[in-house]
This record gives sequence, structure tokens and C-alpha cells, in this order.
Amino acid sequence: MRKFTTRLFALLFLLVPLMSHAQNTVTGRVVNEKDGSAVEGATVMVRGKSTGTKTDANGNFSISAAKGDILVISSVNFKQQQVKVGSSNAITVRLVSDDGTLGEVVVTAMDIKRNPRELGYSVQKLGGEEIQETQRENFLNALGGRIAGASLTPTSGNAGASTNLVLRGYNSLALSNQPLYIIDGTIVDNSVVDENSNSGSGLGLVEAPASGTRPVNQTTNRGNDYTNRVGDLNPNDIESITILKGPEATALYGSQASSGAVVITTKKAKAFVDRKFKLAGINYDNSFRLQFVERLPEVFDDYDMGINGRLDSNFSYFGPKLPAGTTKRNQAKDFFKTGFAQTHNLTVDVGNKNLSFKVSGSAFDQTGTVPDNRYTRYTLRITNTTRFKKFLDITPAYTYTYSKNKKPIRSSNGYLTTLLRWPVNDDMNQMYNPDGTKRELYTAGDANDEFDNPLWNVKSNRSYDELSKHNATLAININPLKWLTVSGRFGYETYKNDGWTFYHPETYLLTKATRGSQDNYYRKYEGYNHTITATAKRSFKKFNGRLMLGTMWQDYKTSAWSVFGTGIADPTTFKFDDTRIGDSSITTPVTRNRLYRNNKFGDFNYRQTRQIAYFGEVALNWNNIVFVNYTHRFEEGSTLPKINRKVNYPAGSVSVIFTDLIKPLKKSNFLTYGKLRASLASTAKANSPYSNQSFFVQQTSSGGGFLYDFNNANFLLEPEKQATYEVGTELRFFKSRLSIDATYYNTKNTDQILELVRTSYGTGFVLNTLNLSSTRNQGVEISTNYKVIQKQDLTWTLGLNFTKTWNKLLTLPDNLPEFYISDTWLYGNARAGLKRGGPTTSITSWGYQRNKNGDILIDPATGLPLIDQNFVVRGDRNPDFTLGINNSIRYKNWTINMLWDVKVGGDVFNGNELFLTTIGRSNLTADRETPKIVQGVLKDGLENTSNPTRNNIVIIPYLNNTYYQGTATTSLFNEEYFIEKDVNYARLRDLTISYNFRNLLKKTKAIKSLSVFATANNLILISNYTGADPAVNGTTPGTRGVGAFGFDFATVPEPISLNFGLRAGF
Repeated sequence: MRKFTTRLFALLFLLVPLMSHAQNTVTGRVVNEKDGSAVEGATVMVRGKSTGTKTDANGNFSISAAKGDILVISSVNFKQQQVKVGSSNAITVRLVSDDGTLGEVVVTAMDIKRNPRELGYSVQKLGGEEIQETQRENFLNALGGRIAGASLTPTSGNAGASTNLVLRGYNSLALSNQPLYIIDGTIVDNSVVDENSNSGSGLGLVEAPASGTRPVNQTTNRGNDYTNRVGDLNPNDIESITILKGPEATALYGSQASSGAVVITTKKAKAFVDRKFKLAGINYDNSFRLQFVERLPEVFDDYDMGINGRLDSNFSYFGPKLPAGTTKRNQAKDFFKTGFAQTHNLTVDVGNKNLSFKVSGSAFDQTGTVPDNRYTRYTLRITNTTRFKKFLDITPAYTYTYSKNKKPIRSSNGYLTTLLRWPVNDDMNQMYNPDGTKRELYTAGDANDEFDNPLWNVKSNRSYDELSKHNATLAININPLKWLTVSGRFGYETYKNDGWTFYHPETYLLTKATRGSQDNYYRKYEGYNHTITATAKRSFKKFNGRLMLGTMWQDYKTSAWSVFGTGIADPTTFKFDDTRIGDSSITTPVTRNRLYRNNKFGDFNYRQTRQIAYFGEVALNWNNIVFVNYTHRFEEGSTLPKINRKVNYPAGSVSVIFTDLIKPLKKSNFLTYGKLRASLASTAKANSPYSNQSFFVQQTSSGGGFLYDFNNANFLLEPEKQATYEVGTELRFFKSRLSIDATYYNTKNTDQILELVRTSYGTGFVLNTLNLSSTRNQGVEISTNYKVIQKQDLTWTLGLNFTKTWNKLLTLPDNLPEFYISDTWLYGNARAGLKRGGPTTSITSWGYQRNKNGDILIDPATGLPLIDQNFVVRGDRNPDFTLGINNSIRYKNWTINMLWDVKVGGDVFNGNELFLTTIGRSNLTADRETPKIVQGVLKDGLENTSNPTRNNIVIIPYLNNTYYQGTATTSLFNEEYFIEKDVNYARLRDLTISYNFRNLLKKTKAIKSLSVFATANNLILISNYTGADPAVNGTTPGTRGVGAFGFDFATVPEPISLNFGLRAGF
């Protein structure tokens, strides 16, 4: 099959269609005046004659007409236009909207183009230019604030960092909440390396065989980051993005799109009207970026190392005050540097009427703000469109991506925690002893016993990724009859993604006896999917109908090899060959550990999924005013057990253009356009591969052999089920000057799959995968657009995207008081735990013991609060609402675009401040020499009486640093204290100023277009949060479920970026 597909693509790129037309035939193309998109189905008539035709999917038409004839072009939602036939037989007609709906076209499920007025569900569209203008190399980061209902959280501010996108909240507690990604009608992979390998049976990193050899948390999706695979897409190749959020839209994609879908349309070869093969244009643009780290946790540095006011070389700052006149170094300034990135894009269009090509290339090179962090990416894309008159058009495309990322370790094993605790009077640039070994400050002779210098950490503990990726797509549209279209979308994607992580033999994170560690992974992905549809359209008087039938096949396989070893350094000399870092053979052979199949059979662990589906759609409208739609998908996937494998997804919608029904409204200039819509669907989410099949693992003791893993595979597992409905309205006022799109949605999720959850050991397994819980997720989305000023030389458009969501965990078994994913337990005793009756975005943690009146209980022996060591819901990360404010202003040749991203409410766990407090570096410890009495009541047996004993025990923190650090049972500054409530922020996310030299170009023909721009990202942040940045994520997207957004610990946020560049067309 693969060989056939490859040969077919090669043949299609070389095809040259037959071209023969009558001499009296007039050809042309009908496009939307606003954005140049094709207008399909427009009627073209010769005035005074019965001669007529309709435009095809690309807006093209041909008609017999003589010079001087008048062509009358009309289409629903556009003003009729008349064009006189002249000496040229090629005509381009630009239609103007007559009601503000433009006859717009949005690309929906299955690469189907629809007019928004007929849709009964919510979609939102972004143009490629809006994405590209942000100058963000990962296009996902450009969506923040621009899409109602979208939640976007970058993993960090490092080069090549991943990003987590969620649409309409979190519906699944243990499975992925990422949307489905579709490029040109084909599904693409957006996986991120999930480091957890389930004891060697999965695709993550192999786990160490014994404690002490692998740094803590290295397989928990915290310490290392991996770029989203969809982030490999060159933003300059994007024509448009449609966000499918409504239930009916996503139901056609079945279980994969239960969290929504992001439909990406790439730029195609230009359409020509001339038969002569020619160069249509060359476009080049560049961008040069400077980046600065300006937002970091605030460090208090007036005191020296020590304990209870006495000097001690322990990297905790509870010693005496630093002497007056002590030179304090700005350690953050010494560590971080100015990041620099450059982007170059080049596009060439050539072709003629029937055969056209677009070739684009991109080079991106970024050095991050963290030393030794560098990310590079190169892409090459070739696409062709071949037209065989009106009968057939074929569009193959091929994209190659190569990237590499030299990256630092993050989270608790990374540089930030040691940077925050490094002495202010030490020059961290002095990293090495004269003999090249790690310089110690206090523990001479045993470097492993002392914290790593942060600069030494990023240079010595290293990580690296490399990717080589191929993507090929093929679109075929066949029009055998005027009313029938047969379409096929075929996609093949494959890549190799290799990487390694190296921990130096002298690092504090390992013991001296470990002698360093090397972790290597090798991943291969191969995926194929196709969708074939047949669509019939018929009209009868005022009724218009459409019937679509289709099938989809998917086959994806991911293979993984992981090897981990130690003993890099010679046990006698402690030297090692640093030129071989990254090669797993550098480790001692007997220490190496591999994934199960790697180790036993010398083969890759793999995960393969297959799915076949059949679907249909029936659509009926009356007079293009009332629309009724019904879709149904029948799906069979390989991940579910055979008895539960066949699932079907019904969905329906209805919409009414009520302003067209009520004549007085239709004539009103106040309400130009009004629509009501409603939709509902039943969808589902499938389980992870092989989670329903028990398997053997290798037994390394008791004589060897095999035994069942301690993870219980459930052979009766069912898919998660979703029942969703939404209602909405679209309103346009004052001749479409003001538009409003409002939606309410409600999703109930039942039979939630909880993977690897601890239930009764009576099952014979430690961890189980079961259908256990249910949730409800609701929300309101409002998008508005207001044209404030509309003049020839001055325009101003204001856009708002408002989102409010609320959610609840409805059911959880009595014997499971809390469910959490261990990745989210980052620091201290706070995690993303879920309790029955609580929100799905809760923070559970330890806190204060309290009496029945809510007073904090104090230990009579210490004067400190007693800790409640139960994980209780103490915070909710879900904001009250979010708001994107987008301003676009044009004055003559100047353009200013500005996007503010606003969040109101929601709690954040400030783990950095907890960490700084426990080491004496927080501003909370500044008044340590002042005597303190903790407010509360003593736990002396009277705490719940009408007259409890108020605490009167005096503590001088300077002499008793347990006031800040706590004990095993008491703590004033425990996790509850550092859950910051109702965090708000307003961020100037993007600001672009550009100038177009259109007047200057009138004097030259060599340059067709030229503009320059300056773009700033994350320029301003206004917040009541005491930490660096509230938009944080403690884990990567490799952590499924709700994840660790809102957990701020040991991660640097996105830096401020300043971009400058030009765009030119030739």
C-alpha cells in the first residue's frame, strides 16, 4: 500500500492535464470580495439569454458568450453583479456581501466547506495572516485570547517548549483532553513524549531498576519537555484555522474529537486563468527576535546561610545578617542571557490555468534565554493543484520537517531552584576547579554532596531531541454530475524522534557511586488515514437538500526504544569521555535497563491502533432560512474489547435565520442579521491501547520467567460517554457593523475511564483501569466584533472573546475518596486531586487543623499551627472568566494590532514561594527578628468550647527557624497558605505595528509588495499574583487528565519578545 501511495503521489506531481476549449468560451473565477476565497455554486447567466452555469468548488466557471454580452453573477448572501464581456476571455468577479454573512466559507469536518449561516453549531475561524503576525514559531501559542472557549498554557519559556491547548474545559479525568488536529482533511499526530512507561511496558522512558540511580521525578513529565508534534507545522504555511467546538461538528470524527477539533487549511498553489505557464510570484519574509527574562520569583537576600541565627553552610538562609557593605551579585542577571531568534520564509508560485505549484521553505533558529538552549527547525513544503476541466481536481502536498533542540532540565532537577538558593556573594561564573572538576563552595572533595551551581547545571546536565518528519497528503475532488461530488482525503505521516538526557557524574542529583547516568530514547511513528465521501445536492422549489455518505480508515503505529544506564565515569579516576555524551554505550553494560521488548527480544515496544468508520449526513433547508441537519457515525476501534468495540455517534442541529422570516426585521438597519441555533450529540472517548488486555512482564527474581504485571487490564472496559448539547445565537447590528455570537453548552461525561487507579487489592492487582466516575462541564462563550471607525484612511475594529466555564465531579466510588495523577504532585503536599462533589480543576493539599468555628488550632508545645494531613479541596484553578480583547487599527499605510489576554479568578499554588520560605529566601522571612504570635486557639481540649484558649506563645523566628520550615506535624507556612486565591491578570499578549510601502511601489514593477513590522509578545503583565507569572504549567502535555496548570514550581515563564522584520513580494 505504501509503495503504491508513493508512486501515485509522484505521478500526480508530474501530470499535465489536457487543455482544450472552444474559442468563444469565456472562463473566469468568482471570489469573495473580502478575502479572495472561492465562491462555490454562484450562478453565471448571459443577460437576455437562457445560457447559464454554476461555479465549481474553486469558484471557476466557463460559459459561451460573445464580446459585448453582459454576464449576471449571483449567489446567496451576495449582491448581484454584472460584468461586460470584453476582448479578454478570462474574467475575475469579486462579489460583495449583502447581509454581513459574506457567503463566508469555513472548513468544517471532513474538509467540507460550508457557509456559516447553515451551521447549527459553534465554530470560530482565524486567518493565517493573524497567526503569522504574532511571530510565534509554535502556532498554538498564537491562539491564546483569540478563541472563545480555548485554554492555552505553555509548558515554559524555553526554546522549543510544548503548549497545552484545551477547548471547552476538561471532560476526561485520566485520558487526554487535547483536541483532534486535522490538516487539509487528514488527521495528524500531536503526541508529546509521555515519560511514564508503566514499568517498561509502555512507550515512555524505562524506569530505573533501583533507587538512587535515576534523579527523582525524571519519568513524571516534569523535568524534561518535548515539542508538540503539531507544533512542527510552519505557521507561514497556514491559510486558515477553524476551531470546531460544537457537538455535531465533532461527532463526525467520533471518539477522537470528543475534546473538539482544530481544522487547519494550508496554503495551496495559486489559481490561474491564463493557459501560459508562468511565475506568479516570489514572497519572502523574515523576523529577528530578542528575548528577555523579566519575571522571576522575588528573592530576599539580607541574611547569610545558617540555622537559628548561627552560620552553617547548608544553603538555607537562617543565619546572621550579611555584613554591611556586602557586595550582592544579581545572580539572575548573571545566569539568563538575551535570547535571539531568526526566521526566514520563502514561497514561490508557478503554473497555469490547469497546473500550478507552490513551493515554500522556512528556516528558524533560536537561542533561548537559558544558557545552552538552542532550537532549530527547517521545513520544506511542495503542493500542486492539477485541474481536469470541471470534472476533476487533484491536490497532492508533501512536507518535510527537521528539527533539533538542545535543552535544559526543568522543574526540581533543573537550574531554577539552585539559582534561587545560590549565595549572592559568590560568582557563579566560576564553575570549575583548575583541573576541570566541579567547584564546590563548602564540601571539598565530594562534589555530589553539594547543590549544583545553576550555570554548571545547564552546561553539565544536558538534554537533546532530534526529529526528521515526512508528511504527504492527497486531495481528490471528482464531479461526475452537476449535483454529485466524490471527494477523497489521504494522509501519510512518518517521523523518527530520538533524544537523550545526560546527568553528570558530579551532579548533586546522583550519588558519587552512581557515577553519572545516560538516558536514550528512540521513537518511530507511522500513520495513515483516509476519508472518502460522496455528496449529492438537489433542490426542489424552495427546498434544498444534501446527502453525504462516507468512510474513514485509520492506522497508526508508534514504536519506542529506551535504554538507561549509569557508571559513566571511571570508578578509579572518575574521568569520562565527554565527546561521547548522548551515546548510550558510554554507560557500564551491566547497569543498562531497557523497555520490556527492547530487553527481551531486541525489538521496539510498540503501540498500534486501527479504526474504521462509516458516517452519513442529511441536510435540508427551506429557502436558505431554516436549516435541519442530522449526522451519524458508526465506528469500530481496536483499543476497546471486542464486545464493546462497535460504537455509534448520532448528532443533529437546527438553525433559523429569523431576520429573513420576519419581514420588518429584514428591512431594519438596526438588526441586520439574526440566527438561532441548537445542536446535540452523543460522542465518546476511547481508552489507551492495550489497557483492556492483560500481558506478561519479565520476572527478574525467583528463577526468572514471566508473570502478570501489577496493572490490571480490563477486558470489559467501555468507552467514556459524552452527551452534549448547545444553544446559541448570532446577531449582527447596524449593517453588520456590530456582530455577536453567543453559545451555552452542557456536557455530561459518564463511564469515565480512570487508568492505573488504586482500588481493592482483592482484585489481585495493585493498579486498575475501570469505568468509575462521571462529570458535568458547562460554559458560556461570547464573541463580538465591532467596527468602531470605518473611513477610507482610518479603520478601527474591536473584537472580544469571553469565556466562562464551570464543572463538577458528580460521582466517584466510596472506596476511592480522591483521584489524582501522580505527575501533578510536584512539590510539597499539594496536587491536582479530585473529590466527589468538587470541581474537576481542584487543588487538594494539606492544610491547617481547625476547630468547629474555623479557627486554626495551635500546638501548645510549639506555638505553631497543627497540620491537617488530609488531602482536602483547598483551591480551584478554574477562572471566573477569561477575556480576549483584540484591537485592529489602520491609518493610511500604518496598521496596529493589539491583543490583551485577561483572566479573572482562579487559584494558583505558588510552590516557588513555599520553597523560598523554607530556605529563608522569601520576603515573608524579612521580619524574622520581630517576635510573633500565631493567630489561633490552642488544642488543649477547650478548642471546641464556647471559650477556647487563644494562643499567646511568643516565637522569635530568627532564633527558631521552624517558624518558617515547620515540623512533621506543625507548620504555619504549609501548602494551604501558598494557594493564592482569586488570581487575576491582564497580559498584553501581542502588539504589532506595521507599515506598507504601497505608495512607493507604484514607481517600480520589480517589487509587488513591501512592508516592515515590529511585534512584541508578553510585553506587559498586570496581576495580583505574588509569583512571577500565573500562566504556568507544572507538567508537559504528556500528563493526561486535567494536568498541572496553576501549579507554579521551578519553571520559568514565557519571556518578553521583541520581533522586527519585513515582508516582500516579487
